[in-house]
Amino acid sequence: MAVSPGQPAPSPPERSTDGHADPVLTDDQVGRLRLVLLRLARQIRSHSRGDVTPSQLAVVATLARHGPCTIGQIAEHEHVRVPSASKIAESVVAKGLADRHVDPDDRRRVVLALSPGGERLLADLRRAGIGWLAPRLGQLTAAERVLIGEAIPVLERLLVVDGPE
Repeated sequence: MAVSPGQPAPSPPERSTDGHADPVLTDDQVGRLRLVLLRLARQIRSHSRGDVTPSQLAVVATLARHGPCTIGQIAEHEHVRVPSASKIAESVVAKGLADRHVDPDDRRRVVLALSPGGERLLADLRRAGIGWLAPRLGQLTAAERVLIGEAIPVLERLLVVDGPE
């Protein structure tokens, strides 16, 4: 939150040592936050998915985030087994969302890279998701939008507290 001039900065909240919810938040609040985040994510996905499965979208997003990857790297990033990653990768290539290349350093390995079609898909999905979310944010008060804006870095930290999932 913003601190007014002359007002002391708030001390950081206490952290739980047992891995459970922060003692500042009740179990009910943590449960409500979880449900709100799940429902928001589901609404955004439902308005922006197109004709790709969540698994295919995850692989395309992984390629966008990490660059060209082997099937093994995709499996590692997505926490799936190599045969599952291979099957999903095949479908992503078949849809024109990724290109398959032979690894120049080891011709036995295949590397997948995001294709122009995959880049377009991500851009389209991002626009659709923002198109759904932006008007809803516009219905909030300016103070509420400021609070959400200030919460974004905190929420992003939740994704990296224990490292990549």
